[in-house]
Amino acid sequence: MSRILFTTMPMAGHLRPGLPIAQQLVADGHEVAWYTGGKYLPLVEKVGATAVRMDPALDFDDAEIDARPGRRPGLQALKAAILDVFIRPIPDWVAELDRVLDEFAPDVVVAEQGFMAGPIAGERRGIPSVVFSVSPLGISSADAPPFGTGLLPSSSTLGRLRNRSLNWALRSVVLAECQRAAEQVRARLGLPPMTSYFMDWGAHLADRYLVPSVPEFEYERRDLPGTVEFVGPMLPAGIDDLTPPPWWADVLAARAAGRPVVLVTQGTIATDPRNLILPTVAALAGLDALVIATAIGFDADEVLPADDRPANLRVTPFVPFTELLPLVDVMVTNGGYGGVQTALAHGVPLVVAGLTEDKMEVSARVTWSGTGVALRTDTPDPQQVRDGVTAVLGDQRFGRRARELQAVYAGYDGPRRAAASIAEVAEARRPVG
Repeated sequence: MSRILFTTMPMAGHLRPGLPIAQQLVADGHEVAWYTGGKYLPLVEKVGATAVRMDPALDFDDAEIDARPGRRPGLQALKAAILDVFIRPIPDWVAELDRVLDEFAPDVVVAEQGFMAGPIAGERRGIPSVVFSVSPLGISSADAPPFGTGLLPSSSTLGRLRNRSLNWALRSVVLAECQRAAEQVRARLGLPPMTSYFMDWGAHLADRYLVPSVPEFEYERRDLPGTVEFVGPMLPAGIDDLTPPPWWADVLAARAAGRPVVLVTQGTIATDPRNLILPTVAALAGLDALVIATAIGFDADEVLPADDRPANLRVTPFVPFTELLPLVDVMVTNGGYGGVQTALAHGVPLVVAGLTEDKMEVSARVTWSGTGVALRTDTPDPQQVRDGVTAVLGDQRFGRRARELQAVYAGYDGPRRAAASIAEVAEARRPVG
């Protein structure tokens, strides 16, 4: 059996997709350690991995990222996040990982796409790496628009010209500062230069690049690197315990009566309830639907006092989506990649509102795949939300397409295939006998 080191950003959307993989590796008998922030160490330990805490000086709370001064939707927000959160700390993370590598001596380093310190630390030691993506596939291609634009794909002659031009503009103009910063990191760490776009380095550095989705939800690319493998979604089944909330019987009753059940969630980063939760609550207050809102990152009793809540609303700090989604008719979300994947794996169509981080790309894929409606704003008003939910509930094509993708997703066992791929890389490095 092998020794496997996971390395991830201390962010729920970046860490949680790896938990089912680590759980599977542990079940297969491998020794797994995991380097990340203190906030998520209990989850790491729950799947049987040895937790390695990130230095508090390098750690941060992902719930506070949304409050960064001057944060705005779109490419400028993406640029600032790339520089401040993902690139500039790499040398300090690598320095700390050097000590972890000395102590744990892994056969392979596993990282999510945003934590390039992991593969880079492994590269310096000749240790192979595996990277798994936590957002829509962002690898440059002549067949797809560049990541961060939210544009729909086109592989026609003019479309490929558009894609090439935009890829050049993004790398050489819009994100030129990020490209230089990434190249400077490699130089500072004594590594040879890489001529490719820094957003593609995960696929170029790693022995395997695992995509936790299915090709049917991703733009076709004829020029994908050979390291890329679609493994299916990382559903967090068994990761979170279900303690049925007091209103669980209301959900079952609504389903039995044919009454729509609508879930609204803002994920774990953009958690200001004024963005989506409150507009959705207001939008659906008059509909004959049961509305469930997840209160992550805010005090529900303060924001939605019990006496002021519509009769059709139920609020919960947290509920495992793998338990709830089989009972949901439509999910309203700001476009977190993991949540959208989980919804589609359960055949649930979507209303998506979100433009920050990778959310404009998730929204574009929801539109392109025909699995829901994209509102194309971070802050929809109640009428926009109501129109979106009414459209999805009223047009059977959205639900039918979501169920078609559900059947495709069912053909994949993401954690098992990802674990096998990681084990293959690790075994290839270990000496025979």
